[in-house]
Amino acid sequence: MRNWKPKFAEEDQALIKLDASLPAMPSDETFLAATKTGDWLPRLLLMTANSEKVKSAAFPMNHYALINGQNMRDIGTTVDILIIAWRAKAIEMGAEVITIFDTKNPAFQRIQDRADEKDSGCMFGPEYLVYVPATKEFATFFMGSKSSRREAPGVKARMFKSGTLKSQLVKTKKYQWQVPMCVPCSTAFEMPDSDEIKVQAEKFLNPPAQVIEKVDAADKAATDRDR
Repeated sequence: MRNWKPKFAEEDQALIKLDASLPAMPSDETFLAATKTGDWLPRLLLMTANSEKVKSAAFPMNHYALINGQNMRDIGTTVDILIIAWRAKAIEMGAEVITIFDTKNPAFQRIQDRADEKDSGCMFGPEYLVYVPATKEFATFFMGSKSSRREAPGVKARMFKSGTLKSQLVKTKKYQWQVPMCVPCSTAFEMPDSDEIKVQAEKFLNPPAQVIEKVDAADKAATDRDR
């Protein structure tokens, strides 16, 4: 044991010297563009105690995540956003994930009716198009649980304005859990390009009538459902 030396120390020093000698790397924005999995925006989600990732200690509790496929980035306990648009959304999670945006579709009503059943896999509510200045990305923010729907008007009240997403504790006689909430943003940030806002808003407000996706076990593990 006396002769043992940590090998990583010398390796780290070599890497530091190598890093200093290289040209400047492309920006984080370029990396995100190069690793984008499709034409879908990342999802902004409050990771509560119900999340499998939180339960397994793979993600900190009550932090917001930006989720793109199986890639989950921790962006903190509070997130500044620009609220751009909203739409209605219903989702049923099973072997397939069925997403419906048309409230007149009978399947939307069916999902809505089942949403409060235990383990139904059904959720509905408003989904917001937001801009996250910390990462310079557009994202969706779905408020589809019973608790988050109660807080959804607070986000809608700041439409076309900035806001800060936080979380707050809700208690009953038997349970307690965190839900997202939105308050006025006190931090100035750089606005996205107005043309890009228009492009993203047009896509967001004109979704397909219905989307059906296959999901594997890894995707299910990345899905969180709060109360």
